[in-house]
Amino acid sequence: MIVLSNLSLILLAAEAFILALVPLTLCGGLVYGLWWLQRRENLPSWLRLAQAYLELGRAYVEMAMAAVVKPILLLHSAAATVQNWLDAITRFAKRRQ
Repeated sequence: MIVLSNLSLILLAAEAFILALVPLTLCGGLVYGLWWLQRRENLPSWLRLAQAYLELGRAYVEMAMAAVVKPILLLHSAAATVQNWLDAITRFAKRRQ
């Protein structure tokens, strides 16, 4: 009986391996196809145009985010500068005592 249970376990493992191989090959084929399409000479003109528009949109988003973050970074920088000045003053005052 042990031999049959071992054999059935081996058959189930082989079946699971084969069933897992199908999505893996499909996914690998999709990745290879997308990689092949991303090369400039293989890209259809309509996809090249879409890629250019997406790049333009990404550039606008980066500009907007830079405009949003700039005041926060300036405020943080000013606060850090004031904090460093206060730390220097307190260290100087402690040395004088």
